[in-house]
Amino acid sequence: MNNTDNPETDAGTPEEPTVEIPRDDQEFTRLKEERDHLESQLQRTLADTANMRRRQKQEMDDARRRVLEGLTQELLPVLDSFGMAIQAHDAPGGDPAALVEGVRLVRTLLTGALERHGLQEIAAQGLPFDPARHEAVAVEPAAGVPEGHVVRVLQPGYQLGDRVVRHSRVTVAGPNPSQGN
Repeated sequence: MNNTDNPETDAGTPEEPTVEIPRDDQEFTRLKEERDHLESQLQRTLADTANMRRRQKQEMDDARRRVLEGLTQELLPVLDSFGMAIQAHDAPGGDPAALVEGVRLVRTLLTGALERHGLQEIAAQGLPFDPARHEAVAVEPAAGVPEGHVVRVLQPGYQLGDRVVRHSRVTVAGPNPSQGN
């Protein structure tokens, strides 16, 4: 028996899907309107996305400006104190002690303003050397200081939250020659 003559075999093969082409103007018009509607939705969505990006950029710019204005307001008294210290020194019969006191005041004001914004000095003196927070610029033997610990801070380091802004530049204790090998 031939397989082509078997009606079961013919019924078992799936037919290919057919696509009907619309033959009347109503269907064509309906599809055209649907396309126009989808294009319009896409245009609105693209415009909404562009507006949202523009608003986000504007909000970020405004936030940045507010932060800078706040920091500026806190730093203006520091600038004023510098001016008063210099005036005290430059005045007739100016007192060098007044200049030194003025500079101390300025340092206190500046440190306070930066601390209020989260800046902290990195502790280093006498602590074990930590390359994530310290930068070793020299190694020297130091009596009474364990090897690998900070002997001297040459320049303080600072961190903002958990992020190191500047490493502490330090001298680290090396082996003490008096201990012998």
